[in-house]
Amino acid sequence: MQTTFEVPGNKTTRPASSRSRLSRAVTIGTIAGVAAGFIVLVPVLILQLARGVGVVPEMQLAASSVMGMSAYDGIAGLIVGILLHFFVSILPALAYGLIAWRLPAVNRWAWIGGPVLGIAVFFFMGLVVLPLSAFTTPASVTAMPYLPALLIHMFGLGLPIALLIQRGWAKSDDIRR
Repeated sequence: MQTTFEVPGNKTTRPASSRSRLSRAVTIGTIAGVAAGFIVLVPVLILQLARGVGVVPEMQLAASSVMGMSAYDGIAGLIVGILLHFFVSILPALAYGLIAWRLPAVNRWAWIGGPVLGIAVFFFMGLVVLPLSAFTTPASVTAMPYLPALLIHMFGLGLPIALLIQRGWAKSDDIRR
């Protein structure tokens, strides 16, 4: 079933345009990315606080990828870190939302697609983004161990993105079936 809309002055309806479906995919992806950005912070901050790394240094850790050691000097690193955190949450959500729009099977299997997305993001960040960035840590801040970081990416980032996108498309008739 496709979404329809009324043409002003005409009682007939026609299928929603490809542009409006694309717009819907972008909207759903953005919302899922922002929500997942908040969701993933909970286990990250709990684990880092348990390891003695505070909230501010955790966000500055993210900012160090573009600011280097100056990220740890003040509030600018915190702000840049928060912005980067949500940017990194929104991008894979947008990609997943667009893929789910074009390949409905991905949307039907969100419980599998989400963790796979988390694994892909984890390895892309670790093998491509961070090595090409200015990422650095002071002696007082240690990066999270790999296994907890991977699990958080799978179930704190990827899975919420996939489930939120699945729910967003379920409320819309725009997804291809």
